Amino acid sequence: MFCKNCGKELDDNAVICPNCGVPTDKLYAQQPLSEPKKINGIGIAGFVVGLLGLLGGNYLFLIPGIIGLILSIVGVVHMKKCNSANGLAVAGLIVGIVSFIFWLLIWILAIGIIMDGSYPLY
Repeated sequence: MFCKNCGKELDDNAVICPNCGVPTDKLYAQQPLSEPKKINGIGIAGFVVGLLGLLGGNYLFLIPGIIGLILSIVGVVHMKKCNSANGLAVAGLIVGIVSFIFWLLIWILAIGIIMDGSYPLY
């Protein structure tokens, strides 16, 4: 391969001409101009569903909290592949855990009160 600027012979792996310092075509082939933004959609979904589970999990038998937790875990696993909205995956994981624990304790407490007989069912 030869330099387009000075005409000197170059190594086939050279990215810059050692004689004149002009970049070769290999330099531009190795560096992409712009990387497309990859959004962590699963992380966003985990955050939203976890938040819905925190607000309304009592009436839906903990299902949104569990689904939000699962989606957030998958979102955290995919963080290396995405370069946007990764913080929402972590936030969704935290919200999902808090939602699940909160409503699980409410359900355990409610079942305990009913089984104790302190709260009549009729």
